[in-house]
Amino acid sequence: MQRVLMFLLTVSIITVSGIASAAEKASVTAVTQLAFAQKLVDALGWGEGLPDSPVEKDYFAILSGNRNFKFEAEETFDRQSDTVVVRDYPLFGAFSGKGWIHGPGSQTAVHFRVFVPISGKYTIKVSAKGDAQLWSIAGKAFKLNSGSKLHESVLGDAFIPAGILDFNAVIPPDGAIDYIILTAPSYSAVEPLAGWNPSVRLTSGALDEITASLLALEPQLPEDKGYVKKVIQAVSIFPPPAGFYVTDKQVKGKTVAPKWLRAGSAPATLLIPLQSEDLSVYGIRVHFLGPELTAGFASKAGIFKGGPSFEWVDIGTFRLPKGANSLQLSVPPTGGVDVIEVSRKLTSQGDYASVARSARSSDSLIKPEELDSIIKSLQDKFKERR
Repeated sequence: MQRVLMFLLTVSIITVSGIASAAEKASVTAVTQLAFAQKLVDALGWGEGLPDSPVEKDYFAILSGNRNFKFEAEETFDRQSDTVVVRDYPLFGAFSGKGWIHGPGSQTAVHFRVFVPISGKYTIKVSAKGDAQLWSIAGKAFKLNSGSKLHESVLGDAFIPAGILDFNAVIPPDGAIDYIILTAPSYSAVEPLAGWNPSVRLTSGALDEITASLLALEPQLPEDKGYVKKVIQAVSIFPPPAGFYVTDKQVKGKTVAPKWLRAGSAPATLLIPLQSEDLSVYGIRVHFLGPELTAGFASKAGIFKGGPSFEWVDIGTFRLPKGANSLQLSVPPTGGVDVIEVSRKLTSQGDYASVARSARSSDSLIKPEELDSIIKSLQDKFKERR
């Protein structure tokens, strides 16, 4: 009996050991999404946007393409040397974050340090109080008068490289600063359709979706013929947004809707609510009047040429999550918006494999020995971020 028990125990140990070895082998012979993301960022030369000791969120911040950053003054100024104090009550009007910084009774300099993950030409905005402010950011000097209350103003534009950004402001006696904003059109996110899942092993299907986003291949996805296109009239936004008025005047290029929105003598911005039934890729066109249209979502926007008559402007394809989304349209003085058309793409793994020209099975795992050649191929095909 004892020999039988010993035999069964030995078999059990061997079986468990075999299962463990198989699990270890699987983990070694497959690449996680995080490992691929790290390798991709380094290979494309985007590592300058990483801090000295990066963690996974730093890699995904770069791949997200987001270039809209808000820095609270009370969290980013030099507490060791600056002679300002943090206030948390609305002495000079409403503020954001946990507080704002308040200068002494004499002119003083305030020093800031922030981190910017993606380089580019940024528009710089600040919320501050006081006149005769002097700002120095990325090698450019700016003057600003903000008046007696905290007030957001545009300083100007500057090219800001990725990485640590040190800058300073000289504020007048009793001056104040609430926040600093850096904003630029965001790039398309480089990621699987459903987003990154760091610990999950990378499949060929997910790789095809990443490839399509990196190389801007999603416009080549076939149109979903079973999807009923949505046509949204601009005048359905009621009341008309500030800067627009409703008109039925016929101009060059026949309108689709009987009435449309036209901007007055100043640039104006319109937000169009879009409801997405599912996470998918959508194509959007705008029937537009004017020389130039800025259009997109928080995750991706662009500038498109128009003309002196109503024309269809294809503003591209967008990955939109299920639920409510907001399309932002900015038009020049006297520009007009008639209707917005929304179509949908087919996004099966086979569709992505086709545009990515992949011959692998969509559920096959990417192996470590394949990684270098895959990354090299993406490097060779990649031109620029869009």
